[in-house]
Amino acid sequence: MNIGILLLALLIGGVFGYLWSFDMVQRIGNGVMMVSLGILLFVIGVQLGTDERILRNVNTIGGVALVLCIGSVIGSIVCVYLAAGIIDRVSDVSLASRNSPPHQPSDSPADGFEWRTMALVLVPLAVGVGVSIVGLPGSIVRTLESASEYVLPVLLFGVGITVGSDSGVLTYTAQIGWGVLAIPLLVAVGSILGGVLSGIAIGFPVIDSAAVTAGFGWYSYAGVVVSNLGGIELGAVAFLANFFRELITFFLLPFIAKYLGGMTSIAPGGATTMDVTLPMVQRVSGERFVVPALINGIVLSVFATLFVPVILTGGVGG
Repeated sequence: MNIGILLLALLIGGVFGYLWSFDMVQRIGNGVMMVSLGILLFVIGVQLGTDERILRNVNTIGGVALVLCIGSVIGSIVCVYLAAGIIDRVSDVSLASRNSPPHQPSDSPADGFEWRTMALVLVPLAVGVGVSIVGLPGSIVRTLESASEYVLPVLLFGVGITVGSDSGVLTYTAQIGWGVLAIPLLVAVGSILGGVLSGIAIGFPVIDSAAVTAGFGWYSYAGVVVSNLGGIELGAVAFLANFFRELITFFLLPFIAKYLGGMTSIAPGGATTMDVTLPMVQRVSGERFVVPALINGIVLSVFATLFVPVILTGGVGG
């Protein structure tokens, strides 16, 4: 999906939410966002259950991919969280207000953990996997994958409505200042460093680990480019590691938002915070983190297109 279309959908939703900023419009935006996200997760579940590459390599290459994924996610979280104090000293936003658990929606339980959000992730994903295991014709799978591309703009339109109806979002982003651009830099460094260290722990080549985790969750790009430059096997690791990162992000976000704060909740999603995981960040951390998350995803997508080929052409197979 063209990034321009996604940004246009977000902008239109934002204008709509700003011009008609009352409770009902925000509820409509939340509804559009949640339904669209459910559809996308269902399609991801179908892809997970029907992709022969995933099924064939799940016990071998999949193990390496999972280790690299976990290392990159932990690295990015640690870097963003530890740098919060530095960002605080050069911005107008206090560390306490930025890195404290967000205000919880009215339908959240008293302990602040959103079981409804987790159900939103688990149910459509499980149904998608289950349906694919039972058996789906290839034509239906391809149709679902194609249709999901049209759901993404709808999802971002819903996110735009919720952001536009919150007058404090842009003010908060301006207060963070350069910290908005510092976030993707920290995520990039943490992702690659965490991936390299985890790769060393399991005896995986340093260059390969760096290239795989430099996909920052953009699995479709990473899988194709790494396959072309580093071979089919490494390409499968790249695809799976970045695919796992997107999935793991959905499960981690409620915990991170609650215990480490909204700013840190941007870290695990990597490049996916510009689209698929963006509404999850909004839901568990609040509207004020949507713009920083969007910028994070865009910058990391650009980084991925640069870093992956540069790393591999500098020494494939380390």
